[in-house]
Order: sequence, then C-alpha cells, then structure tokens
Amino acid sequence: MQFEISDLLFAGFPKFALRELDKKYGIEFFYEFGKDYYWDNEVVAWGKRSLSIHGPCVAINLADKKCKNYGKVFAKTFAYAKKIKAGFVVVHTNEAWQGEREQVQNLVIRRLRTVVELGEQYGVKVLIENVGLRPKQSLLFDLPEFMALLELFPEAGVLLDTGHANVNGWDIPAVVKTLGKRLVACHLHDNSGLGDEHLPIGQGSIDWEAYFKAIKKHAPKAIQVLEYCRGFESAAGLEQHIEELKEKYNL
Repeated sequence: MQFEISDLLFAGFPKFALRELDKKYGIEFFYEFGKDYYWDNEVVAWGKRSLSIHGPCVAINLADKKCKNYGKVFAKTFAYAKKIKAGFVVVHTNEAWQGEREQVQNLVIRRLRTVVELGEQYGVKVLIENVGLRPKQSLLFDLPEFMALLELFPEAGVLLDTGHANVNGWDIPAVVKTLGKRLVACHLHDNSGLGDEHLPIGQGSIDWEAYFKAIKKHAPKAIQVLEYCRGFESAAGLEQHIEELKEKYNL
C-alpha cells in the first residue's frame, strides 16, 4: 500500500521537515500556496519520489459565479503537474456556495467539464474529491449526487476524503466498495464527526479497521494520503506513525 504525505501538516517554515522524509513516501502539495521557483526548490530537495498536487481551493471556487479565472489558474496548475510528472491533481467541486442549489450544481458541472478537459490536454490525471460539510451548509453534492456527478466524468478519477465523508455521515467502507478500482487516492484524516479537524488516524470516530479492510479488498492500489494538520513535528515521527498503522491494520 502506497502512502503519501500532504504538506498541509508542514506549512510555512516547518516545510523543511518534508525534506527528511524517506523516499518511499510520496508528497502531495498545495501548489497555489507558492511560486514556481519555490516549488522547484522543494521538488529538487525532496528527491526522486512520487508527487501529486492539490488543486486550487482557496483562491478558486467553482461554485462562485464571480470566480472567472478558474480555467487560467487550473491550466497553470496542470502545466506544473506535467512538468514534475505528478501522478494526479486533486480538484474540489466547490467551497462555500449560495443560491439555488440545482443552478449552482449545474454551474459546477459545466466548470468541471472545462477543468477535466484541460487536464486531458496537459496529460494530467484529474481526481474529483468529495467536499463540503453539512454542519457548515457547504455540502453541494450529497452522496447520491456525488456518485451521479462522477458518472458524468468517466475520464476522471476519484479521491475519497475520509474526514469529509465522516462529517457528512457517509458509510465509508460502502463508498469504497462502490467506487472500487476507480478510487485512485484517499485523503486520510480523522474527526469527531462534527467538524473537519484533520486529526491523525485513531483520534476521532472513524472506524479505521473497517476502512482499511474495504480498501484492501476493493481498492488496494489507491494511494493513501495522510492529510493531517496537527500531531507531528518531524518526518521521523510521521514515519513511525505509518509503520504503526501498517502493523495494526496489516497493511
């Protein structure tokens, strides 16, 4: 089972800790938070390993009709992904939204089509992530709607975010089974079910035994991206944590 580490855990000056991470672990990074020269330096320092990119999700919101430059921003993201031979780029359907639900959904679908087509032009794999949180009223696509959305984009892959799924009450092992081999990667983080806390595995309410059992059976090649925002200050501590996960869940 392949693991990657999101740089969400090492934002700012702590980012240098990623340089010490064993090369067998990949890195997923938020490209929108740095210039190309910044990432060029880090990619060299990280050395030869698997890399992936989290697409823009702060400056870009596909559900906001006032956000007109999404195509240009995604094109730049895909160009860099192609340059570094990233395995995939993660795309959010939406952030906060307002208006008539169906109209906003249709807007996102039209824009996603543009984004997915851009990804194909650059030869980059696009993964659509389940986002939105019911308690914050930002859930635009519930589970049946998300599954229907994916049917519109068979050329795209899927990234399952366990934290978002838990907050929204999804049966995570059942979702893994349904997605099967189409599930290219997963964002792993825990929470209490009340908010998007990005806690380390085991510190929230997710049934990880059931999750990993489903992954091993239905999507064994899906990349497991640890998307924590707290809990570890060094690469060594994180590596030990992963080894403990492997032993505990027989990965």
